[in-house]
Amino acid sequence: MPKTGRPRNGETNSDRAAVARGIKQAKLVAASRVMARIVKHIDPEPKVKAQRTRLEKSLTKWMKHHGGEAFDLPFSSDHKKNIAKIETAINGGGMFALAMPRGHGKTTILKYTMLYCMLTGRRKYVVVIAATSEMAHDIIDFVRRQMQESDTLHVHYPHVTTYVHATGGKAIKANNQLRGDAKSSGIRWSKNTLVLPEVTTEGQIQANGTVVTKKKSKPYISNGAILEGFGLTGAIRGMWKDTKSGKTLRPDFVLLDDPSTRESAESESQCNMRERIITGDVLGLAGPRKKIAAVMPCTVIRDGDLASRFLDHEKHPEWSGEKCALVKKWPKEQDGLWAEYTKIYREGVSCGDGTGRAFAFYRSHRAAMDAGSEISWKHRVREGEISALQTAENLLIESGAQFWAEYQNDPLKTEITIYDISPHLVESRSDKLRKPHEIPVSWQNGAATTIAATDINHYGLHAAHVAFDMSQSAAVLWYANDDRITVPVNTVEQQKKQIIFKMLENHAAVIAALRPIPNYWFIDGGYELETVFRFVLGSPKARIPGCVTMVARGYGSNYRPSKGNIAGKTVIDGGAIAAHVSKWPLGKGVAWNSHYWHEIMQRSWLGSVGSVGACALHDGQHGDFAMQICADVLSEKLEGKFGPVWRWSKKPGVRNDYGDALAMCYMGAAFDGIGTGGYIAVKTRKKYTQKDLRRQNG
Repeated sequence: MPKTGRPRNGETNSDRAAVARGIKQAKLVAASRVMARIVKHIDPEPKVKAQRTRLEKSLTKWMKHHGGEAFDLPFSSDHKKNIAKIETAINGGGMFALAMPRGHGKTTILKYTMLYCMLTGRRKYVVVIAATSEMAHDIIDFVRRQMQESDTLHVHYPHVTTYVHATGGKAIKANNQLRGDAKSSGIRWSKNTLVLPEVTTEGQIQANGTVVTKKKSKPYISNGAILEGFGLTGAIRGMWKDTKSGKTLRPDFVLLDDPSTRESAESESQCNMRERIITGDVLGLAGPRKKIAAVMPCTVIRDGDLASRFLDHEKHPEWSGEKCALVKKWPKEQDGLWAEYTKIYREGVSCGDGTGRAFAFYRSHRAAMDAGSEISWKHRVREGEISALQTAENLLIESGAQFWAEYQNDPLKTEITIYDISPHLVESRSDKLRKPHEIPVSWQNGAATTIAATDINHYGLHAAHVAFDMSQSAAVLWYANDDRITVPVNTVEQQKKQIIFKMLENHAAVIAALRPIPNYWFIDGGYELETVFRFVLGSPKARIPGCVTMVARGYGSNYRPSKGNIAGKTVIDGGAIAAHVSKWPLGKGVAWNSHYWHEIMQRSWLGSVGSVGACALHDGQHGDFAMQICADVLSEKLEGKFGPVWRWSKKPGVRNDYGDALAMCYMGAAFDGIGTGGYIAVKTRKKYTQKDLRRQNG
């Protein structure tokens, strides 16, 4: 019989067997846990590797292949130029600031650039620095999700994506993951960091089923690539990482993704601080002996902000700045047919009819409305719209002044104005107790004069009727846009004159019906002087009983009264001639200093309703009128050789026709004896009649 042995401490053979079984089970469990943590990948076939190598030679082709629907439209020439600069920075170094229009996909391009840098091993330590830490974290999360979810990336880069897939999206699994030799795979991620696995080809199964031996094993070029993300004002100094091999890495590529917020762009001190951080902390990340490569996609929010500084070749020549605009050349009809389109568009939206009438207008005039334009990306057409130009024009209507910053990277400069006037201010000067055509009841002696004025353009007539008292207080009695007849684009000269003449004859009936009857009706001669003279002197409809009809031609900085061109009544205000009767070969009319009278007209809105020298509207809605009154901005007034010089600029996308008509009314009031504190010199009789004018003009 076998010896059973004496039990020690009460142990029996069955006890020892149970312990042995427990140890074996524990080893099996531990081994299975280790096995569960081991991840292996299968290398792609040679033809797939060859395709991968071909694509990696071009960032554009690589993004198109792996970006899928994100890049379903062809790239524009601006896209290709900027992608080439990014590729230059990745492969050879350099610093590039790129300003592209909003919606051109610059952030998407740069997200895929981060993937490209890491997976191809072209850069080993990439840092994303955004305006805020949350924005930087979003980019890191995008890169990780693409590695986890993209089928095309998995086909080409299984030595990365297999290990990302195995984590199941859980950071703790990534930290405990093992590679084929049961050592840590090295994959890591957190909110602001992503580290790619460090694996070799040893033990990996090839496409033909063979296993790579240790002698033939080699590491992948993407091993240990690092991506980190921070906000610009975060702790970004002295960044470095130790690799599994014991090597210390420092950042070698920085993406500065729109490093300004709207709030910081408006603050001079914040712009200064962020500029110092970029030129000091960020560009010093590579260490004392190396020059870092960097790309800064940005948007110019205001002139002088952070983006505009780094795009300026004089301020920062070390950055190769490039600005791209949505519209490279505006169409010839920007102030014509497109202005009419804008009016139709706004009217349709405001009354709830939608944009159908505006779209139909564009379809019927498209050839003329497109002429002369150049759009940077012809494929950028929003759903339902007809062309890239129409999309750009609609964005201009919808975005207002912000369009120039977000889509043109050329923000409107903040005008330093001599006085502050806005559409809201003009609309607030409304007399709620006064209806159209009514003289203010507060004028005890009634109106000293009423003046009508009509501004002419090929898209119609804009007219105003204004009453004045002796203190030059003004009351707008009526204004309207008469567009029953317009001049089509490319109309021959003779036909153009006939159309304008017909426009004026139709319009004369409207002026004749005004109450009270205007003392003077001034018609703008700047657009078609000959036709206006022919109408005033030859058409019976121009002879309105009780009203004198005159041609008026405005001059700006080149207004030069002299003994040779003064042919009658002269208006002198503040010691200077502001308007005078002049003789042209066609006949006599009024020449006037439009810059001077525009200032007088606009200043009148600064006074409250009822105050001396102020202008007031009748009750009602006056949005379009108010915008046009403010369309011209006076930024500077200087003393020149021949007297004052006014520096005016026009707000883009806004007509100024009502402003021109109203300024003409102010000139007309002075012509009829209402001064602004100066005096009126009369060379002929004080009051003109239509008979006088016919006699003077022969």
